[in-house]
Amino acid sequence: MLSLVEFEPHAVVEEHSHPHEQCGLMLEGEAEFIVGGESRIVKAGEMWRIPGGVLHKVIAGAAPVRALDVFHPIRDDYR
Repeated sequence: MLSLVEFEPHAVVEEHSHPHEQCGLMLEGEAEFIVGGESRIVKAGEMWRIPGGVLHKVIAGAAPVRALDVFHPIRDDYR
């Protein structure tokens, strides 16, 4: 499942987990990804992977963010 996401500067996706594997591509901007307690800045053109069931949080940088999220399997809560 593909999902285009857009965040305002400094927006926060609070720590959570889900059973779906998640990966993605940063299209514009940058954000801090905290996955399983490890922090990494992801910039435009870079990708990430979050295994299912792992706690993660995202904090947008100083500019707007556009990213493409990919989930497997399809998330029922996004239907």
